[in-house]
Amino acid sequence: MKNRASSHLIIILLIAALESLGYLAVYRAALLRGYAPSVASGVRDLLLFVPLGVLLLWLSRAMRYAGQWALYTAAIALFAIGMVVQYRLYSDPEYGAHNKAEARAQKMQTMRERYIAHFYDAEKKMMLGLPPDVTEEQIISRPVRRSDITAVDVLTSSYTWVPLLAFLAFAIAYRLFVDERVLAWAQRNSFSIVLLTLIPLAAAIATSKAGKALGKMTPWEPAKIPFLIGFAGILSAYYRNLAQTYWGLPRARDVIPLIVMALIPFIPFFALKDFGQMLVFSGVYATLYLIAVRRWPQALALVGSVVLAIAILVVGALPRDVQESVPLLPTLAQPVQAVLPDRIKQRFHLWLDGFDPPSPETPWWQRDYQEALAEDPRMRELAAQSPMMRRAVNVDVWFDRLAFQPSQALFGIASGRATGRGLGLGFPEVIPVADSDYIYAAIGEELGLIGGAIVLLLLFVLVSAGIRTAAEARDMFTKLSAAGLTAFIGLQAIVNIGGITRALPMTGITLPFVSHGGFSLITSFAMLGMLMAFSHRNAREAATLPRLVKREKPSVLEAVQ
Repeated sequence: MKNRASSHLIIILLIAALESLGYLAVYRAALLRGYAPSVASGVRDLLLFVPLGVLLLWLSRAMRYAGQWALYTAAIALFAIGMVVQYRLYSDPEYGAHNKAEARAQKMQTMRERYIAHFYDAEKKMMLGLPPDVTEEQIISRPVRRSDITAVDVLTSSYTWVPLLAFLAFAIAYRLFVDERVLAWAQRNSFSIVLLTLIPLAAAIATSKAGKALGKMTPWEPAKIPFLIGFAGILSAYYRNLAQTYWGLPRARDVIPLIVMALIPFIPFFALKDFGQMLVFSGVYATLYLIAVRRWPQALALVGSVVLAIAILVVGALPRDVQESVPLLPTLAQPVQAVLPDRIKQRFHLWLDGFDPPSPETPWWQRDYQEALAEDPRMRELAAQSPMMRRAVNVDVWFDRLAFQPSQALFGIASGRATGRGLGLGFPEVIPVADSDYIYAAIGEELGLIGGAIVLLLLFVLVSAGIRTAAEARDMFTKLSAAGLTAFIGLQAIVNIGGITRALPMTGITLPFVSHGGFSLITSFAMLGMLMAFSHRNAREAATLPRLVKREKPSVLEAVQ
């Protein structure tokens, strides 16, 4: 497929057509279970393709975009998959209901009546209280529950305005970073941008609850771009000096500013005890450092340090019986356990031994266990009866509070197999946050291995186009910024999918463009706008500048000066 706007417009129209079929499949599956989804919500989602088409025409006609259209098309395809999965989940009365048992009972009753109408004869139907001539289609045509969502509710919903704000963020980011003067200003004031970003971030952290602010918003998401600009600006100013090493290591005066800049984002993450964002930021900063320095001794030292830090975390979070089976391992693990937050220990235990609940006396689990007993007097009485009942209560509390969600995600992916159960025919609604952190599990259950592979393929296309954008950049600041944006998208996807499939610890971060939660979607589209701006600049420079001598411009700032 050639890099033409018309070709990619046809692809987006095809995505919209497939999306419409997906919504029809969800609506039909809902009727089979006795409820009718909101038609207004479905129409709203499909109408979101209109501003996406307008953005494509604006890029091609007004902005004369000459970069890689694969960035835009892959992101829109991921966004479309996320929309249909969100619609499927939120149309289900059981998902997010206060009384899940009642909602499940209504669905099961409709499914039983359909089975009876399809397979039983007239006499048996009358014995069970159904008309003798009732058919399956008649049962489907009279759903037990209809959606009460009106057009006004749709217009005022955050699921309408958040995507629109994301599209606006995309347009603003593209328009700003396609300008050489804005890039030069960002590079010149990168450290000040980071310091100013810390003020609203500190306020969001102070008012956050369980890592969330302003409802379900994650306060660190909008801070990713300023932190990236800051680190890229400092690194583009010092990268030449970092190449001058002694015994394979750079001078301290050149490394200290980078260390200070790299440590700044980890302060709020430690305050929030967010291991996932620390992992993503560490990977992004390591990637940028390797790209800028390009020296094997430093690369090996950096990679070795990251591997050592991860190994120390894993050793400190290993179950006690595993530690005691290896000599000297308990001695090495005790200092790590003393400084690790309880939340990180819980995540690692879920990853390494999630189906084996810890003892109620385990320090990092004891507080949650006692809180569960305080909330349920009946459970507290059962735990006091005997040691056996106490172990049983401990298992119930562990799976109810922590292990239920990841275990249901694994069961859903396994039940989806190769082709999936079908849109609306699985049970991803039993996963508490299937629309956000665990959306890949919902995709794997209802679209199967094929649907999950399509998501991975689209992410691969997006990341590959981002890598190409970074490789074609002619100055270090643009190269590092494009590489950092690509690393953020790619590493966040790896951490999210790896956590769901238990290849990595579950960290509670979203899947880019697919999870439609608050600042996450807005930040993802802003990053996409920046990447496309860099790609456009690369294409324009390649078309206008002579390429007789291959050389790299030192920075955008020096080019403007």
